[in-house]
Amino acid sequence: MPAIIIAIRFLLVSLTLTAITYYAMSIFAAARFFSTQPAKQDFDPRPVTIMIPLHGTDFKAYENYTQFCRQDYPEYQIVFGVCDYRDSSIPIVQKLIADFTDRDIELVICSDTIGHNYKVSNLQNMLRRVKHEQIVIVDSDIRVGRDYLRRIVPPLSNGRVGLVTCLYRAAEAATYAGRLEAVGLTAEFAPGVLSAWLLEGVRFALGATMATTKTKLGAVGGFQAIADYLADDFMLGKLISKAGYEVHLSDYAVETVQAPVGFLCMIKHQLRWARSTRKSRPIGYLGLILTYGTALSLLNIVANHASTFSVLLFALALVVRLTMAWLIGVHWLGDKILKKHFWLVPVKDILSFLIWCLSLVGRKVEWRGRVFELVDDGKIGRLAKSKRTRFGTTDWPNPSIHHKRVLRIKDGD
Repeated sequence: MPAIIIAIRFLLVSLTLTAITYYAMSIFAAARFFSTQPAKQDFDPRPVTIMIPLHGTDFKAYENYTQFCRQDYPEYQIVFGVCDYRDSSIPIVQKLIADFTDRDIELVICSDTIGHNYKVSNLQNMLRRVKHEQIVIVDSDIRVGRDYLRRIVPPLSNGRVGLVTCLYRAAEAATYAGRLEAVGLTAEFAPGVLSAWLLEGVRFALGATMATTKTKLGAVGGFQAIADYLADDFMLGKLISKAGYEVHLSDYAVETVQAPVGFLCMIKHQLRWARSTRKSRPIGYLGLILTYGTALSLLNIVANHASTFSVLLFALALVVRLTMAWLIGVHWLGDKILKKHFWLVPVKDILSFLIWCLSLVGRKVEWRGRVFELVDDGKIGRLAKSKRTRFGTTDWPNPSIHHKRVLRIKDGD
């Protein structure tokens, strides 16, 4: 037998066994995380500002935003921001302001830029209207419960905590592609986060929720420090961690509400995420090969011509993999979509492995209709091209055409 064949078989067996170990470690990490959360204590609920940057109309946007207006929290402000006065999300925010007159809600419309990441520029423009020291940055497709602020904000009272972030699950998935992506959030992504928490602590943030303070944000260079990065959430958490603060992973899980997506759109999203991770954490991304036990054990079956040992190894890998997915995704994170479509887990595993292989090459990613080129450390390079969106071109408004301004839209303004 050629030595190369023996080496390949040995490598596949070793990688599969490592993946099984990773699955077991993820279960241990999750059990420890959810069982060692500190008891809820009374705290002085200091005022907080929720920042929600917008670009176009998100799926079920009004329903999602109303949840932020119904928080069981004594004093808070909500600041929305757009870069273009033609943005289709503006009427939704105006309706929100009209329907919740008792809430302090503002809409910032400003085309100023500080870098290639227009979401971060949007946040910088919104910061001018933020009233409170404590801020909670939230992606525009997130849905929360009434107790969201009461669960997310308290850790900030600890001076060692620089940022609070949290895991998330999908609220709904109307298409097959959407279900595949939804399954991956709690059955694949969450175990990786929990494993990182166990091994080295959380040194990054997740865009679903990033709670911090203006002082600590300024201490790491403000939004300007992350204005050229595609994975701005990852970088903000990294900078705060490097500054000596703790990034606290909350046991509160929010929900992401995505529009029905087709298979091609889902692949583009996954590929953008993968390539961004590869550029941000190159060594860690290569290490992800050790998490694809389902695909590796299948390749091992092929390489060993379906030998008894290879089939048994596949069965073991699949059992431990599915156990991890059920315990973390369904039992601890309460993912109803995963519970209903649990059979998609092996399918998503194989798809994720193929995307990982594909993402090892190439720099271009598509994000909100724009095609960017990634450079070192996950920064965004030149804008390759732009497409049409619901409110015109996706190019940032030309300052010579659109007035740069900050608008506060409320009744009577």
